[in-house]
This record gives sequence, structure tokens and C-alpha cells, in this order.
Amino acid sequence: MTYQTHRLDGLRLRHLRLLELIDEHRSLRAVGAVLNRTQPAVSQMVKDLEYALGATLVDRSVRGVELTAAGKLALQRARSGLASLHQMAIDLNTDQSPTLRVGTNPALIFQMLPAAMRWLQQENPRLRYRLQAGIVGEMLDALWDGDLDCYIGRIDWDRVPRDMLPVLRHDPLIQTDLVLACSATHPLADRTDVAMAELVDWPWVLPPADSNNHIALETAFRNHGVAGPNPIVECAAGPSAQMILARELGALTVVPRLMLDAPVLTGELRGLAIPDLKLPPIQIGFVTLAEHEEMAAVKLLRQALRQTAAQFDYAAA
Repeated sequence: MTYQTHRLDGLRLRHLRLLELIDEHRSLRAVGAVLNRTQPAVSQMVKDLEYALGATLVDRSVRGVELTAAGKLALQRARSGLASLHQMAIDLNTDQSPTLRVGTNPALIFQMLPAAMRWLQQENPRLRYRLQAGIVGEMLDALWDGDLDCYIGRIDWDRVPRDMLPVLRHDPLIQTDLVLACSATHPLADRTDVAMAELVDWPWVLPPADSNNHIALETAFRNHGVAGPNPIVECAAGPSAQMILARELGALTVVPRLMLDAPVLTGELRGLAIPDLKLPPIQIGFVTLAEHEEMAAVKLLRQALRQTAAQFDYAAA
């Protein structure tokens, strides 16, 4: 089968729901009961969808039906489209301007994202936002599923599913160091001769063990033949919570440098100078799906972030 654009004209929204129902029920009879259609009618819907998209989407056997690899990809894209349509319906049925759904790394809420939003207020004061902060994997899943219009943060390209790569649009924004930090009154705050082995003996507040920052810190210690620190607190609430806990508990932590520079947190913690410690920089970018990149609000936010990034000393080249 081959794809031809005009064949899409015969599809309806229930065709997009069809794939999700097949994936859930694995039976055309059960899908028919949900859609209030006969099994032959559902079978014809499958044929119509496969004809329109030019690909075999469903495998049929005596055990029932299941999606092919192409069918699973089509299901993922259909979910994104249905979520976007749902949001559009919400926007059209309110008297307010559309809402831009933004996913972000928690660290960016303290400086970069507010600065971009201030710039946007001058360009489009009616624009509204729904912010969702979280780890990279969760944010990309939400973007892929159509629950977000864009994401601002780091991306682990080696962990991005291969079928997602062709539809992602990425703009690099800034690069910031990953640094060790402690309160200004901590005994190590003013020292420049701290050895890696000595760091392990102090209490630590760290992000979860499977997070990028924790892994980077653990790797740096291992590269010096030292076991990584065993934290007294493992904190999944974001770098700002880590900083507060480190300050209150007299502990060490690891955070992006941009957090130390954020005005709202100025003076909370001080970066440590450890000559032997080399941690990888963090690349921050703006990401959206190809189908969203021409949305007016997405384009405005991208422009605002570029303007804001240019003002930072650690702006990406």
C-alpha cells in the first residue's frame, strides 16, 4: 500500500479512536460493542484506515487482533492529535485566549522562563499558560501524547525513542555547568583544597539515583576511584528543594549553576571550587513536535526564549 493525501478525506474521528480501542481490547467484537457497531462494520473501518494511511496497521489471527509496528506508531500519533483536538475544543468554548501548555525543567522556573514570559507579556498580553514541571522522560511522553505543546529543558537524546526523533523540533538555548553547592556558612564554603575523598564524608542531599545529575556526580567520583556519596536525603522535588534542604541540614548538593544565579535564591547556597571535579555541562533547549512548531503561541514562546537566552553568560553557541 502507498499513502496518498486525498484518501484522508474519508476518515472521521472515530477512526483515530479505533486504534486505541483495538490496542486495549484485542478483539473487533469488543471494539464494536464500545462503538455500537457490528464486527463487520469495525473490520471495514480498519480497512478504511489502512487504505487511507497506506500501511497495514492490524494483525489478525485466531487469538484476536493486535497492532503492527506501523499501527503502534499510528496510535501514538493519533493520541497526540486527539489530545490537541480536545484542548482546541476547550479553548474555543471559553471567553479567554488560548492556553499554551508548557512542560519545563523545574530549574528554569526560577529565572529563564519568567524572563521569557515577561518579554511575551509585552508582545501578547492575552497569552495564558499551563505549566507542568517534571523530569525529562515524563515531559517528552506528555509532549508525544499531545498533553503538552512544547518542552523547555535538557534532553537525553540517547534515551529518546527512535520513532520520536523524526518529529521532534529542537532549538538549543543555553548551556550551564553542574556544580556542587553548600550554604555560605558551611565549613567547605571558602576552601579551595578539598579532595574528592573528603567530600564523601559530608552529608548530602541529592536527586534520585536514576536522575542525570546524580549519575553524573556518581560517575565523576568513580573516575577518581572513590565511591559516590550516600545521601541523607534523596529528593525528587526539584533543585530548589534540594538547595533548601542542603542549607537547612548543612549538607552538600549538586545543582545547575543557573540555580545559584537565580535572583530569588541569591545567597541561599554557594558553589564549591573543587579543582579535581569535572562534571558535564547541561544543555537546555526548546522542543516541540513538528505539527506544533507553526502554532502562533509556540512560535512566540520560542522567540521569547531565544531573546532571553542571549542575555545569559552561559547562552548556547
